[in-house]
Amino acid sequence: MNTVHELPSRSLPPLPALRAFVAVAETGGFSRAAERLHVTQTAVSHQIRQLEDWLGCKLFRRDTRSVAITDAGAALLPRVRRALDDLAAALATARTAPQDERLVIAAPPEFAAQWLAPRLPGFLADHPGLDVRLVAEYRRARFVGDGIDAAVLLGCGGPGQRADRLGLEEEFAVCAPGLAARLPRHNGFAEAPLLRYAGERHTALDWRRWLEQLGLCPPGQALVLGSGAQRRRLDPDAGPCYSTFPDMLEACRQGAGFALVRTSLVADDLARGRLARPFFEVLPSDLHYHLVCPEEMADRSKIAAFRRWVLAEAETSGLM
Repeated sequence: MNTVHELPSRSLPPLPALRAFVAVAETGGFSRAAERLHVTQTAVSHQIRQLEDWLGCKLFRRDTRSVAITDAGAALLPRVRRALDDLAAALATARTAPQDERLVIAAPPEFAAQWLAPRLPGFLADHPGLDVRLVAEYRRARFVGDGIDAAVLLGCGGPGQRADRLGLEEEFAVCAPGLAARLPRHNGFAEAPLLRYAGERHTALDWRRWLEQLGLCPPGQALVLGSGAQRRRLDPDAGPCYSTFPDMLEACRQGAGFALVRTSLVADDLARGRLARPFFEVLPSDLHYHLVCPEEMADRSKIAAFRRWVLAEAETSGLM
């Protein structure tokens, strides 16, 4: 069994190496850790090798297909994670007064771009002394460890966290009003492509899953529309794929095809007539956006003010 060497009391390895160790252990891979840390996979590998050399033991077992933490790594992980959290908390406490007025909110990129960012100027106007920063990312915030005050999550929080649902979400198809106006009464899905985007796995807005749950598409098969000479097969996984949700939605507004969406992500487009709902098919979503923060931080004035504002905005926009 590997053992962790006792560390000299006044000697520490580089901080990036410790952060890389925690990221690889938590994500289960070097490439995913690199995504989290916004560095290259090569940089993560170098940092892990540097830490292993410093410790004199292996932290991970690597092969061509997987990465597994060693006994030494598993023993070290909770202590390093706790130490990084303690360091982040100490630094947060030591911030100067102007920095204490900073509010950092994390949210999934789709929700940040389509719902939250357009409304934030209203909150800023009411709180001119607050420095608000919006972090658009998919991974779940570690709050103190990441310097995040509150996060919008697709799903509720965990133990020790306060979670406020921002509304009830439904999943449905949208398209440009011009496309909706010329659709036939039957088999409308055959009239335009099913648009997709690269991050769809993060939001569960997946055409195949949606069509299968509605009973329109047999599991693992194509969608069959019409009959006889009019019979058409539509592959839910073959539509044009865009790099981001906003890119896909803009193409949808221009009439490029149908987009599968969640209520909050198109509330403004539907209200302003930029998009239309061409079909009656709809699914109640299994996932809803929540505003989440640690219980011990929930009553801080800046977080409480943001919570009151975002819940009021959700109600005003018809999500509640």
